[in-house]
Amino acid sequence: MDRRLFLNAVIRSLVLGSWLLAFDTAIADEPKSGALIQTLPKDGTWAEFNVNLKLNGQEAVPKWSLRSVGQAFHGGKQCRFLEMEQTCDHPQLANVTWRLLIPEDEFGEGKDPVSKAAKCWVKYEPNEPELLESMQLKDPVFAMLLAGPKQNLKIEEAKEKVSWQQGDLECSVISGHNEIELGNTKFGMTHRVFRHKDVPFGLAGMQQELSLNFGGQKQLAVIKMTLKDHGEEAKAKLLDLQP
Repeated sequence: MDRRLFLNAVIRSLVLGSWLLAFDTAIADEPKSGALIQTLPKDGTWAEFNVNLKLNGQEAVPKWSLRSVGQAFHGGKQCRFLEMEQTCDHPQLANVTWRLLIPEDEFGEGKDPVSKAAKCWVKYEPNEPELLESMQLKDPVFAMLLAGPKQNLKIEEAKEKVSWQQGDLECSVISGHNEIELGNTKFGMTHRVFRHKDVPFGLAGMQQELSLNFGGQKQLAVIKMTLKDHGEEAKAKLLDLQP
């Protein structure tokens, strides 16, 4: 073979190999899901979060808690009960508890287990609990918040420091966008989700900007959430709700 042709072939092979390596790395680094809840801790684990919500010049500081509160065999699968609770003294925010029964094989990195719930209940205080067909139908905006980013999904290069009661966490950041339309109203949400393998459910915090466009009128809400504490021996609030 001509020496120049040989060198050109070698160079092309090196360039192609480098490109394939970069392509494979990009695929490996691209997140499969931006859902807030992904991994499943042992049963009885709870986590509490500090939340700051700003909307139309008003500010609220609800408390959010997430807990694993039991197991059940349903639909041929081993499932876990999760409860998500929001408490707040702001008159425009509800005190609400969600109770979900989710197959355990739907949990894991890169998954969205909440969207796969086999059973879903909700209790808005002071009303009685109700069994729902799905969270998405009852409260599509909250479901969108939990689902995290769907579009332009990426892992940011820089880590995010999250401070909590026991120190600082250097968290990976999954960011992106999500949007839905409900009648004449369009909701858009920009997400930054802070994940860490050493905290329950992998969730250390998040920042979300929710934009609302209704008939040309726009509003913006900013939600910031960080881990406050976590522990064991969680107690169910809606224990009597069973499949």
